[in-house]
Amino acid sequence: MTSEPNPQDMAPHDRDVPDTLRGKKIDSLPLRAPPDGLRDAFKFDGWHHDDAPAYQQMLDDPDLWRFMPEEYPAPLSLELAQDLIALSQQAAHHKVRAAYWNDQLIGQVRLQWAKGATPPASGEISYWLGRDYWGKGLSAPMVGVFAYRCFAKFPALQQIVARIHVENTASLRLVHRLGFRKMPQDPQTPADWTRFTLYRGTGLDWSEVPNPPA
Repeated sequence: MTSEPNPQDMAPHDRDVPDTLRGKKIDSLPLRAPPDGLRDAFKFDGWHHDDAPAYQQMLDDPDLWRFMPEEYPAPLSLELAQDLIALSQQAAHHKVRAAYWNDQLIGQVRLQWAKGATPPASGEISYWLGRDYWGKGLSAPMVGVFAYRCFAKFPALQQIVARIHVENTASLRLVHRLGFRKMPQDPQTPADWTRFTLYRGTGLDWSEVPNPPA
């Protein structure tokens, strides 16, 4: 299934902010749209100040940080949670979104632009899920729908990169399901991390993405 970008694939937070790419004529490959059920079940919005207690509760978990490139800032205080939310709202170099599944806050997705590219043709995706939502088949559809919406919103975006720790078997399965391709080892990437790339128009294999329970 292919689809052209449409307004419903932008979070309300995004529609309110003028975009440097909006209105530019850029030739882009058509996108493989997610099934309607998945697209409707997952929503994304910017973090808000009032989200800080829930953000802290989910993120203050050492197991969640096991395969993150940053070190766990133990303990993750409410003040630090508020600071991280404030940083997430600075959208010049990234798009950070709280992820909702059937209106339940479940985690976060982020796309960071590649440096020196205007308009950005490449970005790096990352995500996390709160512990209460592990093992429910939510990661792959959440990341897939977010990637689709990023491609839909930014017509110049041609590829999305993911860096996965070699021991993070869940995320390795996720990128394979979505159609990411393994890339040659980059000398600047540590040996225990592997790079994968999702290309616009050729990735997002929805047939491999499970439908999470309602």
